[in-house]
Amino acid sequence: MKLPVSKNPVLIYPLVTEIEDQTMLKIYDVVFSSKNPIKDINALRNKLKDKRFFEKFFLLLTGIKIEEELAEQLWDEIAKYHNYLISSLGRPIHITATISEYFLNIKRYLKNPSVMDLILTEKIKDKIIQDILTGMYKGHLFEKFVTRELNRSKRHGHKFSLLILQINGLESATISGHTSVALQTVISVASIINSSKRAEDEAFRFSMSKFGMILPHTDKKGALLFANRLLHRINEEVLSISGVVFGLTLSMGIQTYPDDGEDAKTLISNVEKACYKSKLVGPNQIVYQL
Repeated sequence: MKLPVSKNPVLIYPLVTEIEDQTMLKIYDVVFSSKNPIKDINALRNKLKDKRFFEKFFLLLTGIKIEEELAEQLWDEIAKYHNYLISSLGRPIHITATISEYFLNIKRYLKNPSVMDLILTEKIKDKIIQDILTGMYKGHLFEKFVTRELNRSKRHGHKFSLLILQINGLESATISGHTSVALQTVISVASIINSSKRAEDEAFRFSMSKFGMILPHTDKKGALLFANRLLHRINEEVLSISGVVFGLTLSMGIQTYPDDGEDAKTLISNVEKACYKSKLVGPNQIVYQL
């Protein structure tokens, strides 16, 4: 298979669907069979002596075309990031999940969480829907779940509410080199959200700093009470220190079916607007009316 060549260091290509290159075949085997992928991928590279090894590695797994010199640098960063994530989370994670997290929320070469969804295999189906840092659903599933809840609520005549939560200032902390603080903040906030929600509630992570929730059988008043409790807990347990040092604040938006919209797209659009409006109003605000 002839791989595309470009003078640009980073280009997005369609995901590889046919693997004819022997280096790619061996990379694929190591990625999905190794218990120590960092060590084994480096060993494979040294063994094959392919001058475009990491260029092919990233093209295969992400659809990103990266020139070899930069690809090697990114691999070194990903290897360190992988070990950091394992240490922070206290559990093993798959290398593909680290790569996805890295390119979505650290380097941001991709905007679509389809990275690694290619992987064409039953081995990582759970990883496709689950965010590795938080255990929440990935954000691209939000509309699907909202539609499902809307149909259920229509049948039974129930209300439900949507909540969007944004941690303001987190990207700046990451860019300024405080990645570990940013990651720990995300993990801590997600832990509070997960421990605060009911069994029937669903939580989602959209990006490094943005979360969403679906609250079944919850009217506007109930959603506002929940959001206030959540806001208080996060400020008390997480942002009381890091928030002051790094200027982190929260913004929240709430919208309720059918009061604020009768279809999924309208509800999602309105709850996004409510969250954005809360940021304009001031720090640590909750907006529930547009």
